[in-house]
Amino acid sequence: LRAIWLMPNDNYINAITKKQGGKIKMKRLVCFMVAAAMLLSLAACAPTTQPNNPENTNAGNTNDPAQPGDTTVTPADGEVSGDYLVWNIGVESKSFDPQINTSVAGGNIIFNIYDGLVRDTVDGIEMATAESYEVSANAEGVENTVYTFKLRKDAKWSDGQSVTAKDFEYAWKRACSPELASTYAFLVNDYIKGAREYFSGTGSRDDVCVKALDDYTLQVELIQPTAYFLNLVSFFTYMPCREDVASTGEGWDKDPAKCISNGPFYLAEYKIGSHVLLKKNEYYWNKDNVKLAGVKGLFITDATTSLQGYEAGEIQITGMLPGEEIPRLLAEDPNFTSEPSLGLVYIAYNMDANLVNDINVRKALSLAIDRKLICDQVLRNGAVPAAALVAPGFKLSTGESMRAMDEYGNVMTEYEINPNGAEVEKAREYLAAAGYPNGEGFPELDLLYYEKGSNSQIAEAIQQMWKENLGINVKLKVEEFATYANTINSGNFTITIYDWGADYNDPMSMLSLFSATGMNDSRWRYKEYAGVPDDTTLNPENKPYDDAVIMASKTMGTERDGYLKEAEDVLMNNMVICPLYYTISTQVVDHSRVSGPGRTPIGMWDFRNFTMIGK
Repeated sequence: LRAIWLMPNDNYINAITKKQGGKIKMKRLVCFMVAAAMLLSLAACAPTTQPNNPENTNAGNTNDPAQPGDTTVTPADGEVSGDYLVWNIGVESKSFDPQINTSVAGGNIIFNIYDGLVRDTVDGIEMATAESYEVSANAEGVENTVYTFKLRKDAKWSDGQSVTAKDFEYAWKRACSPELASTYAFLVNDYIKGAREYFSGTGSRDDVCVKALDDYTLQVELIQPTAYFLNLVSFFTYMPCREDVASTGEGWDKDPAKCISNGPFYLAEYKIGSHVLLKKNEYYWNKDNVKLAGVKGLFITDATTSLQGYEAGEIQITGMLPGEEIPRLLAEDPNFTSEPSLGLVYIAYNMDANLVNDINVRKALSLAIDRKLICDQVLRNGAVPAAALVAPGFKLSTGESMRAMDEYGNVMTEYEINPNGAEVEKAREYLAAAGYPNGEGFPELDLLYYEKGSNSQIAEAIQQMWKENLGINVKLKVEEFATYANTINSGNFTITIYDWGADYNDPMSMLSLFSATGMNDSRWRYKEYAGVPDDTTLNPENKPYDDAVIMASKTMGTERDGYLKEAEDVLMNNMVICPLYYTISTQVVDHSRVSGPGRTPIGMWDFRNFTMIGK
């Protein structure tokens, strides 16, 4: 997930509540969530009575009944009662559309207003809109390639219509359609038979092997057996979407009068730059176990303001916290928690851009950074210096970490990157090999980043390190998140501070990013990809990486482990990225007001089982 972002963690598998001081202490997963930006100056408001009738365009009357059969009143203009949980989302996502969104912020909203076939919880996969599934062989006799899901007959949309298998068929085919050109199309294309061909234009929609056999039976055929397919299905890209809703035009996902969903909550109000109001969905199949009247999600991107809201008792949950306050919170506030997550912050090189298309330049820049200093003196939140792509929390089939660890569990030097300090002499040697001894003649370099948390301080620290260690000048360029995302998608950058968290708990969630047909914002492809048609500068060194990723998706056990490592070796030996640190998730949860199980394994807030207390 981007900005993210996703995003996620091995220790989040252990994100189970535990007792501390007589209070439930919820662990947190993904500090990407706090990666924020995009506080818009617009004050436009799209409040509503609710969706729940796509023809209802009277969205200004916030006091009308929210949906058919619901006699409760939606609080006007974001005012909420004590039965509503107040949570600071931080970043304002560009989209709440399950097939379009790529951000953690949008994902958190989607996970609460939609319900997939299954949900990934700290206790494992549990059935959701589907009540059961079977796995079988395809026509060629390849086992574990056909999944047949049986849907609940009491699953309904927030307007009372039944959720059918056709809604899932439509959504999954929509995710890989060339017309939508979803950034996350690869999560479908790489797994469902016929999807990649449809996306690239060499096949048709009918060739995508997902089909509603009847109203309550969905069948899908995979390209090859995929052990983590149910984890994928739990992700928001695979959540259902109604064709009659999505066809109403751009912006339906943020219009409460049109956004019909099937989750525990629905979008009752959306105010740009301010908040969203999610109200309990009385048509949700498991509504009796949803205890909250609703959730008010705030878009506060300033960490100090966010913390002040919590300390004033106005916010119950926030992960947007000032770095300088972390030591105090850790020492004094029992509501504060911090733990590693399955994510990485790194410098992404645009592999097609002049200057950094030279591996010696990339290695010089990467080795000249003191990661420990950034973690200890800038972040001060327990983040771990990184030497490679895949976080220590990801496990191989043997249960071992993909990272080289010392006897104390610390990350060790890999790919010439010392996580505990800069390798200045080696960095200077590489810069000289690129033709810039002591930085002489090196052009001024733009370092792009987006507004969030400690990004400015990180960028300034790196700028100073490169000046002192390499003798080069770097210009800092900051953008709000929406602009930043467009800049990255267009490839209009040279280097950028980037963060990513896992979409599912498997190393492939990180490695698939750099495949030729993946998101690959570094534009490191050996062949053209229909999803990014303007990326026409090809990088042949990407092919062995892509081959290893493909083999890792087809194999199991220790054989698969070997391909995972091979892929990462190719990526890091080419220094396609400059790892900075493995993320840490920090948060405060007001346990005097709210009780709940914490986050999902990929770090999403799932408020189905939260309860307000101490009112």
